[in-house]
This record gives sequence, C-alpha cells and structure tokens, in this order.
Amino acid sequence: MDKNENHTFVRNGKVKAQAIVEFMLLLPVLLLLVLGAIDFGRLFYVKIVLTNAAREGANYLAFHSFDQDDGFVQTCGVVQAEANSSGVQVYPEEVQYLNCCTQGSKVGVQITKSVNLVFDGLLQSLGLLNGPIVLDNVVYMVVQ
Repeated sequence: MDKNENHTFVRNGKVKAQAIVEFMLLLPVLLLLVLGAIDFGRLFYVKIVLTNAAREGANYLAFHSFDQDDGFVQTCGVVQAEANSSGVQVYPEEVQYLNCCTQGSKVGVQITKSVNLVFDGLLQSLGLLNGPIVLDNVVYMVVQ
C-alpha cells in the first residue's frame, strides 16, 4: 500500500470509524428532512383530493338544486364518495353549502379538514405548530 493513499476504509486490518460516526450524526437530520418532505407531499395530496371532492359536490348541487332537502344529503354523499375513492375520509360536519340554490346564481361547497403531521407532537412541543394543519377548500358553480 502506498503512503499517499490515506483514503482507504480499512487500514492495517482495522475499520476507520470516522465515516460511521459522521453518518450517525447526520442520520437524524436526514430523517427529519425525508419525513418532512413526506408530510408536505401528503398535505399537497389531501388538498388536491378535497378540491376534487368539493368540485364534484358543487357540480352535483348545481344540477340537482331542485330538491334542496334531499340534495344536501346526496351532495354530501357525492363529496364523501369522491374523497374516499382517493383514500381521504371526509365527514358530513366538514362539508358546508354556500349560497344555495337560486337558478343562475352560484352555489358553493366548502370542505374544511384538519390533517395531523408525522411530527405533530414534536413541532407542538417546540412551539412551531399550534395543532393540526387545517385545509380549507371552496368551489363555486352556477346553478342550472
């Protein structure tokens, strides 16, 4: 072995521990970054699903506004079915209807859902977060 080659992992039959120690020091930071990216992606996904569910609900209510009493129940079912098909659970108390139901006016469906993060407890204990993240989506369509 040449004296200039000090970059080898094994020297004289012994393993250098420097790389392992560096890796162990950086591992928590790397895990925090990876899980933070997963949380952000999950929030983005839930936001898209809720927007699509609100759009389906507003579309249903815009075309079936003639039966207001049953229309609200049916619209909530449409919203829940759309969200459930993508793996997000929406409850009836998270769905609201806005400006219903005069023909030619706009009708809206609003979904407000709170989402817990993976590091929710840690972020709350550090004072960076006050609780679950609340996602709010409103979609309007014209009543036909």
